[in-house]
Amino acid sequence: MIAAIALGAGTVCAAQQNALESVVGTVTDIDQNGRNTTIKTDTGTVITLKTGDDTICLRIPANEKTLAKAVSIQFKEIAVGDRVLGHGTRKENQFLAQRLVVLAKAEVDKKREGDLDDWRRRGIGGIVKDLNAQTGQVNLELRGAGSGGRLVILTAKADFRRYASSSLRFEDAQPSNFTELNVGDQLRALGDKSADGASFKAERIVSGAFRTIGATVTEIDLQRNEIKATSLEQKKPIVISITKDSVLHRIPPPVALAIAQRAMASKPASAAAGSAQPPPMQKAAPAANQSIDVQQVIDGLPKISVVDLKAGDVLAVTSAIEKDGSYMTAIKLVAGVDLVLKAMAPQPGKPQVVRLSAGLPSVFDFSVVQ
Repeated sequence: MIAAIALGAGTVCAAQQNALESVVGTVTDIDQNGRNTTIKTDTGTVITLKTGDDTICLRIPANEKTLAKAVSIQFKEIAVGDRVLGHGTRKENQFLAQRLVVLAKAEVDKKREGDLDDWRRRGIGGIVKDLNAQTGQVNLELRGAGSGGRLVILTAKADFRRYASSSLRFEDAQPSNFTELNVGDQLRALGDKSADGASFKAERIVSGAFRTIGATVTEIDLQRNEIKATSLEQKKPIVISITKDSVLHRIPPPVALAIAQRAMASKPASAAAGSAQPPPMQKAAPAANQSIDVQQVIDGLPKISVVDLKAGDVLAVTSAIEKDGSYMTAIKLVAGVDLVLKAMAPQPGKPQVVRLSAGLPSVFDFSVVQ
């Protein structure tokens, strides 16, 4: 796509003049008067691209790897959220662009949805149990409802990325390689299983060291922007820090029923939530990818802030793994988990199928989704 165009353009022009180079990123700000656009590159670097009257601006459709179908546009047509390839020269803290190749945000969203669909169909997730640096193989313990056992991941031709410590978004993941993998990492791979099902040939891999826990709020400290809580599983006190980058949601009752249905998908419907009939969740997905569906549902909910939380709320909190297990900085926090757990409880007289104090259902394992 646009990155492939960047590589091609950079190779040709570098041979003509070493000072010319290419940068690729997402537009975060535009100064129409100064004809400047600010982009954030895939490695997290912020660069200002300065254009002039002689700067060529082109727009390409999604999935195009050449400029064959590019059309000329005006600088004013570039918008925040667009993907941009800038080609030109650096001067101090600015990049003087001779040409901008733009992929419109609508096209970016279209491609992202296509990528998500591909991950739903051909993606797997789990925990790294063993690594073989000589063969480039990963022994992965599969995770998710309906999953089980281990699978050998072949990574020789895989594109590696590593989640940023503050984000679970694939877009924020940094370029990586096999050497950055560690036993215990959470990993998602896109690719295909072998004919005998014993191995998985990966095309893309994204990994990270995260944990997701359940916790009950005991106190809210608005001055410190911190939550004091007790973990569901270990019943230990924990302090949860909320930053400007933390994403908070609350699950309403109808969505809680739908998530409970997904969590209990491998059980008879009557055992999942009595006679209640939860509303359907988007479109069905393979059992191993149920946590992806739940994340998409939750990500679509309105965001809340720490002032919307209260003592007694039951949370699912995801953070990067930290040395001090009694403290975590929230990347994602979801309130209303108690509604899901209650919806999973059986009717009176029915067998108990979920212990409400035993931790979170696997569908809340947000850390292994793309």
